[in-house]
Formats: sequence, structure tokens, C-alpha cells
Amino acid sequence: MAMKTTLLFVLLGCCGVWAASGACSSRSLELNNLNQSHYKPDPSRDTGITVLSDMVHSFLGMVQPNPFPTELLTEAIKDVSTIIQEDSLRMVLKYEAGFLVCAAIGILFILLMPLIGFFFCCCRCCGNCGGRMYQKQSKKTSCKRRGLYWSLMLITIVILAGNICMFISNDKFTKAINNSTELLNDTLDNMKTFLSEIPQQINAVVKESSKPLDEVSRSLNDIGPLLGGEILQALGGPMYSALDSLLLVSQEVTSIGEELMSVNSTTEPLKQKQQEIVTNLTAIRNRIKQTLKNPNCSGCDLAAGSLDKLTVHVDFSGMPDLSSPMDAISKVKDANLSAIVNEANKTLNSIPERVSNETRGVVADVKKQLKGIEEQIGQIAQNIPLDQLTEVTNQLDTVMGDLHTYLPGVSQTDKYRWIAGLILSCLVLLVVVCNSLGLLLGPAGLRPSADPTERSCTADCGGVFFMAGVGFSFLYSWLLMLLVLLMFLLGGNVYTLVCKPWSNQQLLKFIDTPGVIMGFNLSHMLGVNTHLEISQIYSDCKNNDPIWSTLHLEDLVNLDELLNISKYTGDIQAAFDKTSIQLPEINLLNNDSLSLLQDFSSSGIHGINFTAIEQQVNQNLTSPDIDTFADGLDQLAKKQNQAIKGELMAEAADLRNLSRRIPGELQPQVETLKNSVEPLKVSTAQIPITINATLAKVEEAQKVLNTNTSEIIKKESQEFLNCQIGYFETYADWAKQTITQKVARCKPAANAIDAVEIIACVYIVDSLNAFWFSMGWCLMFLLPSIILSVKLAKFYRRMKYMDVYEDSIPMFSIPRAAMKS
Repeated sequence: MAMKTTLLFVLLGCCGVWAASGACSSRSLELNNLNQSHYKPDPSRDTGITVLSDMVHSFLGMVQPNPFPTELLTEAIKDVSTIIQEDSLRMVLKYEAGFLVCAAIGILFILLMPLIGFFFCCCRCCGNCGGRMYQKQSKKTSCKRRGLYWSLMLITIVILAGNICMFISNDKFTKAINNSTELLNDTLDNMKTFLSEIPQQINAVVKESSKPLDEVSRSLNDIGPLLGGEILQALGGPMYSALDSLLLVSQEVTSIGEELMSVNSTTEPLKQKQQEIVTNLTAIRNRIKQTLKNPNCSGCDLAAGSLDKLTVHVDFSGMPDLSSPMDAISKVKDANLSAIVNEANKTLNSIPERVSNETRGVVADVKKQLKGIEEQIGQIAQNIPLDQLTEVTNQLDTVMGDLHTYLPGVSQTDKYRWIAGLILSCLVLLVVVCNSLGLLLGPAGLRPSADPTERSCTADCGGVFFMAGVGFSFLYSWLLMLLVLLMFLLGGNVYTLVCKPWSNQQLLKFIDTPGVIMGFNLSHMLGVNTHLEISQIYSDCKNNDPIWSTLHLEDLVNLDELLNISKYTGDIQAAFDKTSIQLPEINLLNNDSLSLLQDFSSSGIHGINFTAIEQQVNQNLTSPDIDTFADGLDQLAKKQNQAIKGELMAEAADLRNLSRRIPGELQPQVETLKNSVEPLKVSTAQIPITINATLAKVEEAQKVLNTNTSEIIKKESQEFLNCQIGYFETYADWAKQTITQKVARCKPAANAIDAVEIIACVYIVDSLNAFWFSMGWCLMFLLPSIILSVKLAKFYRRMKYMDVYEDSIPMFSIPRAAMKS
């Protein structure tokens, strides 16, 4: 029972060491990822008039094929007076040549249309220009009418398509103005979310420093089980192997002692039984001897002569003496190896507690230094210029306030603009309606065979509608062209000078040009030495790069210095270097115990004569001589008188009873002896090998304790310290990677710029350009519409003068040949 308890104690001690000691987990420190904010959706570029906008862009691309005038605008911004200089003016005219040509065409339209209309009216009043209500009829009249009809229908459809685009673009412009408030608010909210996210993410990185600090603090609190467990594990390999072997020797010695006791306790009863049998046989033999000496016993001399041969052949007196091996076993047991193992285990398992006690001072010092480290890491947020973000956020709030102030007024004003656009669209639609009614009523009331002076009122109304459309066209088309010209010059130049270079980043590159924005130096504002360009920042943000690399904040904040682990851990290293951990002296075996085991292994149980023991236990326990002699007495008794016969037969029966007693009483004890001798023989043969192996392990373990303990303590202490430093290194690497690669990925900033460009250019400017383009489209096709309407009207109006066309062929006689008489 004591051995089992000791073994359990050793196993529990080993399990405790293995549980307390483990691989350093500093590299598996779990640090949270940054939380990403949710942004409102960006405005879509799909406005519903994409095809029309592409047509406008293509037209403006032909009108203005010149590259962005960076040099000209730069000089103009620096000195406005340079614009009126001859060279600059020549450059402006050259750049605006396409617009000037289109403007000239528009001005000609504006000037000529009312003049032509005036002269056309005067001409018709004088009976010319189709004013005389007379139409000459010919065989081509129907063909001309059809050609003019289908041509005018095609022109009217084209004008109607442009007019529909006017209505759509006018409505899109209003929707763009009305939705711009919400879209701009969403854009500014996204920008504010992005700016507010930056300090939150920086603070989250700093806050994560509590995890390595907590891990180190926890490790310091558990320095006994952790460091002591590592030391114990390093020492425990050879130690526990030697202790296990000592326990095994103790168990085997105890087992051998028990087996020797069993053999010894069985041998003595066998000897006693043997002596008892010999005594009984001697008594029976003396009685037989007296009977055979009886004078009345005839023929008994021969039997008396063989009586001396009547003996017991079983003899256990040759069993060897086991007192010497038992004394040796007793000495080993008295050495109490299990107590030695328990004491060594107790000393080993006290190492964690001893480490905890001896490092209490350095643990307190390191905990104080951890607070300093926490303060140092907290300075990361202070060194990054986050205050400027607050200023930007305040400016965004101001912008949002201005938007809420002015945009409602803009929306209200746009209602009047929408009404004006609707009126303009309806004016063009009026011409389309007149043409459509003419195209509908003219053919409906026309009878091709009817005389022009007798045409129906329906057909005549169709012709009147054609002329009404012509009149409306002359009446206000020039005013519409004036509006087209103004919107063209405004919207076209805004697109070519702002929107187009904005979309291809030329505008941002222009802003980067020195001197464009007086006093603006982004690098100086941020305090970095690297030259920063807005176009490059936009490009980096478009790729969702972090703001650290985008703004080159490494010139402003030395992150390597802030996260320099050696600066934080140097004092901790020095404190650990001053700490000296002294373990108690451990002697696995003293000299007496060592000599005792060596003596026991060499000569303690070699004196056991197992050959003599085997010979003793293998004796034949049967007694055939006794049975044979008893049979002879029975034969002799038959020849004797009654008295001697009875004596001889009784003595023969006693001999047979004794012969049966010998195996019956001795055999169980002999078997017990055999069962004890066999394992004893194996154990005694194995025990020297076991003891020698154990002594070798004890010697090795003792050597490790005597020579390597200090080195092991130093090594494990350094590894423990490296593990704690590893927590900071893991955090530093994570923090550096997070701040430089993950914090403030600035795609939301690029999206905000894109959103403003979409709202201003795609929604508003493109809608404006689409409106004047559609109106100009309609006005250009009014010219052929006027011509065709004037010509086609005469084919449907009722004429005052008749002109009959007769399609008859005069008949004449063909001369015939006559016969001469």
C-alpha cells in the first residue's frame, strides 16, 4: 500500500509539472481586428440619360479637342491681367475656337431667323414665296407630295425625339437639384464617419496593448508554476526516471523478501513433518521388532534381518539456510527507499513555490515598469496629429450647415427654372404638334383627283397647321437659340474645364500646380517633409491605401521609436539578470544507501542454493519399501498363531497408514514451496541488473543536479523572459502593421470626392448640357422643317386659282402607202 501511494505521488507530481509548464504562447497572442464602419451608399453614375450624355460628350469633344489649358489657367490665376495680353488672348481664342465657331453659328441663327421670317412674311404677302394661292398641276405632283410628306414626317420624328429629351433632361435636372441635398448630406456623413473612425481605430490599437500587459502580469503572478515548472521539467527528466527506478528496486526487494519468507515459512513445517514421520516409523519398527523376537513366531528371523532397511526416504534436512539473504533484504528495506523517493519528490515539487518566493521582489518591480510601458504606448495616439481631424470635422459641419441654409432656396428657385424649361419644351412641342396635325389632317382630307380649288376643309386645315408651325418657328426659334447659346457656353465650358478634367484627374493635377491656390501647401500643413500631391493622394485613396502611406506620416511620427520594444524591456531584462534563484540541495542517495545497494547487488542474494532447494522439492514422496514390507508381514502373519498373527497384521496396517500419510501431508507444502521458489529464482536473477541500472540513473541524475542546475535555471529564466518580451514584440508587430496598413484606409475619402463629382457633373452639368443639346438639336431640324412645311402646305391648302392638267394624247392618222395606177 505504501508503495502504491508513493508511486501515485510521483505521477501526480509529474502531471503537475507538465500542466504548469508549456510552450510559450506569446506568438499566439490573440489581438482583435479593427471594426469597420458602415457607410451610406455612394450615388450612382447611371442617370437614365447616359446615351444622351454620351452624345453630348462626343459633341463637346469635337468642339473642344484641345488638352486642358494648365499653363493658361495658371497664369490667369496668378495674374488676371495677363488674360488681356495679346499672347494670352491668342491662346484663349485658340483654345475656345470650337466654342467660338459654334457661337458664331448660333449668332447667325439668332440674327437671320427673324430677318428671314420677316422677309418671308413680306414676300408671301406680296404673293410670292408660295403666297399666291395657285398650284400648277403636273403628272409629278403626287410623287412630289409623297416625297415631301415622308421627308417632313422623318424630320418631325427627329424633332419629337429631341423634344422628348428636353422634357427628360429638364426633369432630371430638377431631380438632381432636389436630391443633391440628401446626396451631399450622405457624402458629408460618410466623410465625417471616416474622419471619426481614424481616432477610434488608433485608440483601439492602443487599447489592445492591455492584452500583452495583462498576459505579462498574469505570467508574473504565476511565475512559480510557469518558470518553476519549466525548471522542474528540465530537471525532472533524469530525476523522475531515477526516482521511478528506485521505487521499482524497493518494490522488487520487498517482493523478494516476501518470497524468501514464504520459502522459509514452508521449509520448517516440512522438516517438522519429516521428523514426525521418522518418529512414528521408528515406533512401529520397534513394535515389529518385539513381535518378531517372540519365540512363538516361526520363520520371523528372516523378516527381522530386513527390518533395519525399513526407513523413510524423504529428507528435507538438506534445505539451504536463507537467513543470510533475508538479513540482506532486511537491511535494504531498513534503508527505506520509498521515503527517499518521497523526500526527493517533495523537494522537487517545492521548486515552483521557491521560485515564486525568491522572485517576489523582481515581480513587484516589473509590475511597476508595466505601468510605465502602458503610458508610453498611450503616447502613440498623442503623437499622431488627430487634432487636425477635429478641425476638418468642424469645417464639414459648417459646410453641412451652409447646405441646409442655401439648398432649400436653390430647390425653390429650381422650381421656376423647371417651369421655364417646361415652357421651352412646350414651345418646341407646339411646332411638332402643328407638323403632326398637318401630317395627319392633310392626307386624311385630300382627294388626289379633286381640283386644288375644291380641296376639303380637312386637307386645307392640314396645310394651315403646316404654315402655323412655320410661323411659330420663325417667331421664337431665334429666342430659343439665344438660350441654347448661353447654356452651351456655360455648360460646355464647365464640362470641358471642370468635369472632364475632374473625371480623368487632370483637375487634381492642376490644383497640385504651385501657385494655383495661394498659400496652400499640404506638406507644410501636415508637417511632413515629403511633397504631397492631391492627385497622388486621390489615386492612393482610390486604391484604398491606408492614410499612413498616403500622407507619408512616417515623416511626422516615428512609429519605430514609439514601438521600440527594447526601450521598454531593457529594465525588465536588467531586473531579471539581478535575480538569483537558489534551489535546495538534493541528494537522491547518501553514501550508506548507495553502498548498501551496491553490496546487495553484488553479493546480497547470491548465496541462495536454488539447486539444493529444487532437489529437495523434487523428492519422491511415495514409500514403496514400507508397503512391500507391510505385505511381507501379512504373508508372515498367515503362518503364525492367532496372537502373533493379530500383532503382525496390526503392525502391517500401521505401516500402510504411515505410507499414505507421507505424500498426503507433505505434498501440499512441497507444492507451495515450488510456487515460491520459481518467482524467487527469477527475481533474484533480475535484481542485480535492475539495481545496477538504477544506480546508473541515480548517478546521472545526481550529476545533472550538481553540475547543470544553475545553467538550467539561467536558461529557463531567460526563456521565460523572452516569452514575456515576445508578447510585446507580437503586439508591436501587430500595431505597426495595423497602423501602417489597416488604419484609415481612405477609399471613403476618394468616394466622397467622386460623389461630389457625380452630383455636380453627372447629375447637374450633364442634365443641363443634355437640355441645351436637345433644344439645339430641335432648332437645327426646324430649318428643314420650315422648308418642307412651306412646300408641303401648298399640296393640301385650297387654292383660289385653277390649273387643270390634262393627261390626253392627240390622235393623228398614220399615212399609208398607196398603189400607183
